[in-house]
Amino acid sequence: MPSAVVTFNGRVTLPINVRKGLGLKTGDNIEFVEIEKGRYAILPGTGDVSNPEGWMPDLHCEVSEDETEEVLQ
Repeated sequence: MPSAVVTFNGRVTLPINVRKGLGLKTGDNIEFVEIEKGRYAILPGTGDVSNPEGWMPDLHCEVSEDETEEVLQ
C-alpha cells in the first residue's frame, strides 16, 4: 500500500503510482471525501490551481482608482 509523510506544515507528496492512477498532473486539484468517520478518499478535483476561478472567494467589492492610489502611497 502506498504511503506518504505529512510535513511540519501539513504538506504531503502523493506517490507517483497514486498520481498516475488518479491521472493527476502538476497544478491539478484533489478533493478529500470522507467515506466514514476518520477515513477519506482522494479524488481528482475539478479545476486547476493555475486558474483560481471557483476556489478564490468573490469578495464583491469595488475599489476606486483614488482609493487604490491612497493605499499605494
